[in-house]
Amino acid sequence: MKRILVLCLVFVTILIYSGCEEVGRIDQKDDSIPAPKPVEVTRITSKPGGAVIKVKIPDDDNLKGVVATYERNGEMVDTKISRYLDSLVIAGFADTLNHKVEVRSFNVNEVTSNPVDVTIKPLPAAVQTVQFDVVEAFGGIKIHVMNNTSKADLAVILLADKDPANMSLPDKLKKWAEVTTLFTASQDIYLPRRGLKDVKTIFGVYIRDRWGNKSDTLVKLLTPLQEIKLDKKKFKYFNPGDDNSVSTNSSLYPIQGLWDESGLSASPYFYASTSSNPIPQWFTIDLGVRAKLSRIGKMARIDYAIWGGAHPREFEFWGSMGPTGVVVPTNEHGFDNTWFKLGYYEQPRPSGYNPDGTVPATYTAEDRVMFNTGTEFEMDNSVNEHAYDELRYLRVVILNTFATWETKATVGQIQLGEITPYGQILEVYGK
Repeated sequence: MKRILVLCLVFVTILIYSGCEEVGRIDQKDDSIPAPKPVEVTRITSKPGGAVIKVKIPDDDNLKGVVATYERNGEMVDTKISRYLDSLVIAGFADTLNHKVEVRSFNVNEVTSNPVDVTIKPLPAAVQTVQFDVVEAFGGIKIHVMNNTSKADLAVILLADKDPANMSLPDKLKKWAEVTTLFTASQDIYLPRRGLKDVKTIFGVYIRDRWGNKSDTLVKLLTPLQEIKLDKKKFKYFNPGDDNSVSTNSSLYPIQGLWDESGLSASPYFYASTSSNPIPQWFTIDLGVRAKLSRIGKMARIDYAIWGGAHPREFEFWGSMGPTGVVVPTNEHGFDNTWFKLGYYEQPRPSGYNPDGTVPATYTAEDRVMFNTGTEFEMDNSVNEHAYDELRYLRVVILNTFATWETKATVGQIQLGEITPYGQILEVYGK
């Protein structure tokens, strides 16, 4: 036994000794490799905030890539590409001055070639050319970002000073507090910020890019519009004479189920018309108040024929202060002249629809959550000029359901769980 132990110890010692022997390392520099040849700059193309430098890569097996070195906002920065690319993108400037750039090739030892000096002249950056505005909106404000033609990644910073008396002060002396930062790369978009009090406030907005460049600050004195949930106890069905849903008084699923505050409850707290109703199909609700609407929540019949059947897919909301019920054939849907369109909408689906518009055979957990908890649809007067007009009567127009969208049927049932309007109350009728 002792002999076996001794032999094992000898064997282990040999292994340890051999493992410690010096061998060539793969990350060691090879001093025999010469410095790489310089690149050849073939073209310089100015772009917003920078330029694209196109190069011809030297024929060198040891070449690893190309690096451009330049000063930006007071510090030296590098932009690198591998040997398999030929274009260096220089970015992050907020001026149109000339800027010196040194271009070098480098090898596997990180040894660089002699520099090739070039000069770039950026085009105006997005923070200089993007236009933006801030306007009052329901429950807050809306920031309109325009002319982001390069679709640059931008941060939109919203500031507020709660003391209107400070409006006359220089901007740097205002008591700014940052409200939020919103992000966009869209060419033209409205960015809402809700949850703000309906009191006069100084708002400031500026744009920042990913390199810290900033636009000038736009300053406005605004009062966010009041936004509250309408009192559904004041709602009632109203037919001026041209409603075409003929089963609103169904004893099983009456239209009052749309404002019974049943929320996430399932059957029987929803409205369902009969399958013989025409498509498009509409009905009218007397809201019991004169109001301007900001958004409308829509809920489905819970967990029933999810993303299919008689649930509305495309629909519209219309408003009127005093409908006559007279059919005007030359008007859209034959509505009388008191009606104005608040908006057209299609039910969004988190995982999307098929390319041809049909509904996929399966749905995700997120799809199911949205279907069962409802969707809110915002009124937008930049799309429909009458979206914020005063109204007392709300008309819901079901253009098609998931079933009739597929079949193009002109008759069919609709099923809806709840309608919840929000907005500004201007006058209350009755008690």
